[in-house]
Amino acid sequence: MIDEAASQWAAVLDRGIAPDEQVRLAAWLAQDRRHQGALLRARAAMSVLDRCRVLAGSAQDQAHAAYGEHDRPAQDRTSFFARRRVLALGGTGIAAGLIGALSFTLWPRATTLGTDTGEIRRVPLTDGSLAVINSGSELQLSFTDHRRDVQLAKGEAWFQVAKMPDRPFTVSAGPVSVQAVGTAFSVRRMNGATEIVVTEGTVKVWSAGTPGSTYVTAGHSALAGDSGVEVAALDGDAADRQLAWRDGRIVFEDMPLSQAAAEFNGYHTEKILVDPSFADKPVIGSFQTDDINGFAKATAAMVGGRVIHENNVIRIVP
Repeated sequence: MIDEAASQWAAVLDRGIAPDEQVRLAAWLAQDRRHQGALLRARAAMSVLDRCRVLAGSAQDQAHAAYGEHDRPAQDRTSFFARRRVLALGGTGIAAGLIGALSFTLWPRATTLGTDTGEIRRVPLTDGSLAVINSGSELQLSFTDHRRDVQLAKGEAWFQVAKMPDRPFTVSAGPVSVQAVGTAFSVRRMNGATEIVVTEGTVKVWSAGTPGSTYVTAGHSALAGDSGVEVAALDGDAADRQLAWRDGRIVFEDMPLSQAAAEFNGYHTEKILVDPSFADKPVIGSFQTDDINGFAKATAAMVGGRVIHENNVIRIVP
């Protein structure tokens, strides 16, 4: 199981990883993109257990004030030192349960997470879920005993949601809300609309401006706004292309150059401006989000143009 292997690697990293283990870990992470998220969750779980040990330590000190250091009951002295064994043997499921039970003490009820321009963050959440936050985005999290609410103030994020049927996970973006129990999906705020891409399971989508709700399953996207929810099937690897930003890439397939440049500009303070004569020319390819010059040169060659640098602007011109 992925979670069990992730728990074992988390324990290895915690006690100090050897060079040969580092090679094996890198190979394991490269096998499946889910492995990195599982490892992040396992390490977050271990962190929570450590924090619990600290909190419990002060209470134990008070309870055993009458004991000498060597007279304390053995069970109290060793209870929290077994936390890594709990992770290694029980996987992240046990730890996720502890996180769910203890997060309200360890995390504030409302938490803001954000990214700067060009930054992409992978954030394990206290309930065992994972959020991957795109460039220039902002989330506000509010978790209670009965609900897990996320407000996407701007930008885009992808969520891998821990299954907790009694605590629904809801992401709101303006008037649009997306709810899941245990699934994976992205939410992106656009001008006047919200785009949802479901990569695992099913989500329920609704808009405050229209009655009813719509269910969107894996392999489908939805465009939601004041006029309702429109669902479309994703062909082939379309979902992977749309969410390639999670790995620091942007993939274009016959996208107009002006639109592709606008997408790329979201990762940089330096901006690309496209001559109107090239605006509708289609471009194709996979590009690293941090290589704006490589993108400009490659796409200029595709449309028969050239690149000019002017201060903080890159122009693609005839």
